[in-house]
Amino acid sequence: MVFQFDPEKYNGKAKEKYLAAKQRIERIHHKYPKIRQANELINNLERDYNFLRLGFQNKNGEQEKKLEEIKTELEQVKDYYNRLLNEYNIPKNYKDPDWDCLKCHDTGRIYQQGKYIICECNKEKHYQKRQRLGNLPVQLQKAHFKSANLNYYEVKHKTESGMSYRENAQKIYSQASSFISNFQPGKSQRGMIIEGPIGSGKSFLLGCIANALIKKNIAFKYLVYTDLLQQIRGSYSDESALDEREIMRSVQEIPILLIDDLGTEKPSEFAASILYQIIDYRYREQKPIFVTTNFHLQEMQTRFPGMGERISQRLLEMNRYVELYGNVRRKIVAERQER
Repeated sequence: MVFQFDPEKYNGKAKEKYLAAKQRIERIHHKYPKIRQANELINNLERDYNFLRLGFQNKNGEQEKKLEEIKTELEQVKDYYNRLLNEYNIPKNYKDPDWDCLKCHDTGRIYQQGKYIICECNKEKHYQKRQRLGNLPVQLQKAHFKSANLNYYEVKHKTESGMSYRENAQKIYSQASSFISNFQPGKSQRGMIIEGPIGSGKSFLLGCIANALIKKNIAFKYLVYTDLLQQIRGSYSDESALDEREIMRSVQEIPILLIDDLGTEKPSEFAASILYQIIDYRYREQKPIFVTTNFHLQEMQTRFPGMGERISQRLLEMNRYVELYGNVRRKIVAERQER
């Protein structure tokens, strides 16, 4: 019957619900003193009963009698208390917080088998939060391996290896999915360099990888390299709150790094130096990278003056090199226009 709430142990919605319940109890007890008095008497009798029951291992006749008297009085007071609630049309659970989720009591997590797990009610919110933390753009937030329609890739056109464009795409998607299934932090695992023309689905594949990583609770960061360079340049301003070292650390130390559209930035020694620092650090620390690009690696070398060969060699050592073929975006856009 005692309403117990330690505000230091709760936050967010759960704390709001507890505080609202506390205020509701205070209003009812102020308006109906008889209910407050009966509630206090019940609390006192329950405390006395539990104290006597637990305080003596070998109870004598007098103690057993006293326990029975308290128990009888407690039942009578509870009956009186419930009659008061009925008389004033007050719900019997007026002291309970109005939980949106009875499983987790609005904390967003449930304690099971010695650990906390995310409650079903909070999974979507948690998922969206991880997407924001990973910097995943809205356009890619609904990209998933299960929903990827690889039928957009041609079957009549063949790659140099003899596979159809669709078979090739199926193989690449399977390799990416297997990487995530087998990923273990600290273990050397090869990422991917995904080359392909505009519209070949490279960015969508990165989105599938990102969302699969969220389901596996693996931290990642998605970036377009031109955006990263602008962010670093912006940190040089005296008015900027950003710090170049913090920016670099965020992309060097994240477990999985996803770089989209590498090579679209303006060629410069600055761009080459930043990229080499990122790749070299992750190479030494065995932290995987997934890269998409419109350029072949030989073309990439010319886009990073002075360090193109080093960058290419590091990327090839770290990653599996794959190619997507065809323009699936054109087909998707055409379908939407017909609807």
